[in-house]
Amino acid sequence: MQPLLYFDICSVPIFMIILISVYARRMTKGVSNRLFIALLILSVLSALSDIVVEAASRSLPVPEPVVILSTICGYIYFISRNASIVVYFFFVFSITGTWYRIRPKRMKAILLIPFAVILLTIASNPFTGLIFTFTAEAGYSRGPGIIIIYAICTLYALSGTIYMLLSCYRFIPKNKMFLLVSLYVLSMAAVIVQFFYRLLLVEMIATAFSMILVILFVLRPEEISDVSVGSLSFEAYRSELKKILLTGQKVHIAIINFTNAYELRSYLGEMRFQTYVAHIIRQIDIMFRRERVFFDIYYEHPGTMYIIIDDPKYDVEDAYHRLADELMRRSEKAVSAGERLNAVACDLAVPDDLNDLEEIIRFGRDLGQQVPQGRMFVNASEIIASKDYGIISNMDRILNRAIAENRFKMYYQPIYSVERGRFISAEALIRLFDDEFGFVSPGLFIPAAEKRGVILPIGDFVLEEVHRFISENDIASLGLEYIEINLSIAQCMQEELPERLTFLREMYGVPPERINLEITETTYEDMGSVMQFNLEALSGMGYTFSLDDYGTGYSNMQRVSKLPLKIIKLDKSLVDDMGSDDGMSIVRNTIKMMRDIDKELVAEGVETKENLDYLEKIGCHFIQGYYFSKPLPEDEFVMFIKEHNRIDA
Repeated sequence: MQPLLYFDICSVPIFMIILISVYARRMTKGVSNRLFIALLILSVLSALSDIVVEAASRSLPVPEPVVILSTICGYIYFISRNASIVVYFFFVFSITGTWYRIRPKRMKAILLIPFAVILLTIASNPFTGLIFTFTAEAGYSRGPGIIIIYAICTLYALSGTIYMLLSCYRFIPKNKMFLLVSLYVLSMAAVIVQFFYRLLLVEMIATAFSMILVILFVLRPEEISDVSVGSLSFEAYRSELKKILLTGQKVHIAIINFTNAYELRSYLGEMRFQTYVAHIIRQIDIMFRRERVFFDIYYEHPGTMYIIIDDPKYDVEDAYHRLADELMRRSEKAVSAGERLNAVACDLAVPDDLNDLEEIIRFGRDLGQQVPQGRMFVNASEIIASKDYGIISNMDRILNRAIAENRFKMYYQPIYSVERGRFISAEALIRLFDDEFGFVSPGLFIPAAEKRGVILPIGDFVLEEVHRFISENDIASLGLEYIEINLSIAQCMQEELPERLTFLREMYGVPPERINLEITETTYEDMGSVMQFNLEALSGMGYTFSLDDYGTGYSNMQRVSKLPLKIIKLDKSLVDDMGSDDGMSIVRNTIKMMRDIDKELVAEGVETKENLDYLEKIGCHFIQGYYFSKPLPEDEFVMFIKEHNRIDA
């Protein structure tokens, strides 16, 4: 075996290593990845068949069985090698985000005509010897018709290069453009060398090195793949959106937001949660492949999925409902174990509905807040036409303006004591009024502030305003014992929280017993060492704690009993469910359990006399809700308490 044959032999393990790494990193989703895999497989076939042909030709005469095998390998080489040139040509369209330009079958057929000429030429070779011959006496020898194949391959290479340079320069980074072109350049240079010096088998090794460059610097698996769930990554989604908007391509984006992702992840643990999401992604992949739809699935942690569907006429809503039904059937075991994701979905038409990159990104991230309650699916055009969308899409301006110009106001909602027959406390609730957009719901601006990292100054405003209010109004004289203040997760994670409250206590002269701090179920489920330290430190200073929104997460009595909690607040959803026997039974037993471990109960969201009477009957300590009063501005709240607690002016 001559040393130059080792070039071919060395290329095979390189192709195989790249192929194994592609599957190990789950780079199997998306048109670009699938074309790259096809390219690797064709290259392996080309290299192996070329090795057989060249090795057999080195020792003459060649035995007849080897002649037959080598002839077959010759055909495999020419078919696979030329097919790889065509696949790379299509890969260029995919990786540049312009696949839609060749989506019509007629366009693909036109682009495949030159390859069809190659196949016809190869098919005629047994009768004409145009491409090659392999005989026992002479071994392998080229035919005059091989120039046809070289010419057509050159046509594909030049067309691909010119297309990238002229049509894709606006949205492909220069370094990636250079590397994509380099595969053509290296391959063509190797072909030219091998054409004139047939024994210099450098063609496949040049291709192998080009493949290494493509996977390291063009596909970049660490950027485009999310191996934890087996999909493309969010960064890949952002990159693909840029290409779509720059090329003017029309696509559907099916956005699926798992509204209980945080809670379910805490309940299942990270690994089981990711396994569950990966199961859903596989089912989506199976369904779309079965329907022969061009699509790519992208995932953003903790629970948003983006499916770019390359067909403007596809019925996304029908597909979503069919998918939901199929997942229900296939996930019965998981659902019965309480491992069910709650999801809302939306069909966003790009660029018809939205045509700005950052607005599309923001729209997807805020989807859970924008879908009307009770709806599973909505078209983006409905959301965009709503008032709330204008607020959400301008939330950065609204929050920055509110913080800079102090546009927040504190409201107070009275809490009624069943045993004492009067109001003994209140919950402090922040409100935001914007000159341009009017009242901005806390359900919109609080989650937005948490995501944007500006919740801390808002939390500081609340703490100081409530301390000022207590100090200026002598709440004890109003018959009030304490005011409840909601703490965000970010506040609980601040090491300076005890110092901050100590400073406010000394500044306003408000003792700890006048303040009750509320944390949510999500807060204590995500509790870290700093948060645990803060709760214990504040409890030691005399502050009491409430657990808010009980019943919306995955509480258990053991965890509740171990926390320094004075009050448990039943979420409004539990109260609303009291219209059914099951709902009443859940509330009744919850109250009994909490009383057994010496916790006080507040029922939130009470709006009817029937609910009030039942809660009083089963031993609920406190009632909060619109039945008594909505949240009131400071002055109106003081007047309300004076009137209803019969406090003399």
